[in-house]
Amino acid sequence: MSSTKRTLETLELVGGSLCLDFVNTVNSRYKLEHDYFASYADLVDWAGKMEILSPSQVKSLKQNALKETSRAENVLEKTRNARETLYRVFSAIANGSSPKEADLNAIARLYQEAIGMGQLVKAEGHFVFDWKPDSALDGFLWQIAASAHSLLSSKEIQQVKECPGCGWLFLDTSKNRSRRWCSMNTCGARDKMRRYHGKLKKK
Repeated sequence: MSSTKRTLETLELVGGSLCLDFVNTVNSRYKLEHDYFASYADLVDWAGKMEILSPSQVKSLKQNALKETSRAENVLEKTRNARETLYRVFSAIANGSSPKEADLNAIARLYQEAIGMGQLVKAEGHFVFDWKPDSALDGFLWQIAASAHSLLSSKEIQQVKECPGCGWLFLDTSKNRSRRWCSMNTCGARDKMRRYHGKLKKK
């Protein structure tokens, strides 16, 4: 993560999975410095960045939110709560612990809601779930819930790691599973500089 001005445009996507990138919208996990979800508009702008929503859907949802301010605030709280639940679950897994049953049940409820709002569509010879979050203020959560369920039920769950520098989560897809940092350009570079200065002090 960078020390430059933090915006959704400059937010790094290092998770390797939609649900992990969703969790990584807090900087950092060990010492809160910045939350990229300060408003409902931030939520839909992020969903647009992730291509969950089209530009026209982002615009439409922002307009709807202005008419339903109370509902938009509730969705903001719901989204933040979902993000923290996902963090607790995947952080526990990354650190070799068992997630709390209450958190797993919360994810299951989000997934059930998502499935209830989706439809099966044909894609390249098979069928997949698809969503049309045009009018639902929380519709962008459906794909995130599906992503979390997919990761939890796949062998890739064994590849989830937590960056020791900032607490961001990521899938370690390196050949020998040796990746340690969320990004070598940020946390990795800072660690390299710390070790370098440490050696200078010892001389």
